[in-house]
Amino acid sequence: MTESTGGSDVGRSETIACREGDTWRLYGRKWFTSATTSPMTLTLARPQGNGPGGRGLALFYLELRDEAGRLNAITVNRLKDKLGTRKVPTAELLLDGAPATPLMGLDNGVRHIIPMLHLTRTWNSVMAAATMRRGLALARDYAKRREAFGALLARQPLHADTLAWLQAETEAAFHLSFYLVELIGRDETGDISPTDADLLRLLTSIAKLTTGRQAVAVASEVLEAHGGAGYVEDTGLPLLLRDSQVMPIWEGTTNVLALDALRALAHGDDGLAALREKVAGRVAATTDAALAGAARQAEAAVDHAQHWLRATAGDRTLLEAGARRFGLTLGRALALALLVEAAEWSLAHEHDGRARAAALRFAATPIDLIADADPRLDAALANDEPLPVV
Repeated sequence: MTESTGGSDVGRSETIACREGDTWRLYGRKWFTSATTSPMTLTLARPQGNGPGGRGLALFYLELRDEAGRLNAITVNRLKDKLGTRKVPTAELLLDGAPATPLMGLDNGVRHIIPMLHLTRTWNSVMAAATMRRGLALARDYAKRREAFGALLARQPLHADTLAWLQAETEAAFHLSFYLVELIGRDETGDISPTDADLLRLLTSIAKLTTGRQAVAVASEVLEAHGGAGYVEDTGLPLLLRDSQVMPIWEGTTNVLALDALRALAHGDDGLAALREKVAGRVAATTDAALAGAARQAEAAVDHAQHWLRATAGDRTLLEAGARRFGLTLGRALALALLVEAAEWSLAHEHDGRARAAALRFAATPIDLIADADPRLDAALANDEPLPVV
């Protein structure tokens, strides 16, 4: 999907699809193509004569190699020298008449490829949670072995506070990611309610943008938790940070996903209402006083986000400027509600207070990130322009 003319702006794709008899052939350059060892791919191209934008693109099925194992009119210009994820080869490909088969018609390709994006974005969320869990395991094990100032790091109050924050963020990412997986499973089996279906359409973007940011913050803290060793390559820790940085970039950056969330709500706020219903349900069902307070905090954050959305609906500039804070607020509020739900279950069935502790620790982090923005001030800072003092 990614070309030099537009990464996230897929509608600017310059790849052309030409019909030659009964065969469609693709011509163009794909700037950033991952999993190049795969035998097949889905790709976008513009059939000759189609109009501009995403509506003029079509979705094509393309097999990378012929029966003899040779590339199908595809040239690998180069492999990208990336910051991380180097074990996943990412190539710049030249399509020079690659045979392809159109899927789902000859237009609206961006719309047709979105189901694949939902899955890859969900997988991104799962991998973010997994990366965080790996880093936490390493940091916790190190803290139980490393002694400083007369005690193990794990017994030092400040270091324990740091590890507790890592645990809370990791559990939040886990529950948010796998709640999304649960909704996808229900959708695929035809066992999803209309309310949950509305939430699913919104949550793919919200979960990915939230967990992507969490993964980078947690990985960075994991390195710091190891001191100087965290900065040394042969410990393997720098690799963890490099690989985590792709989480908020691949399959849509944080800003792009925030705008996607707004687009999902453009024709009605059923998804947001469903999210609020899920969060509000925890307030009503929670019996533990401290957990109930955390659930109310999550509900208040969602209410604030709803109010902000309605207040800025008529001003596109304000709406887009606050989209990231809006998306992160929804993600973190829902994650907090899910932590409360898990904590209640653990208290009742496992008689274990650790999940409760994680929920309360996460509640102590910024959840409601909604803030008023002044586009005039933002523009001056973004463009390094003088700003008159009024």
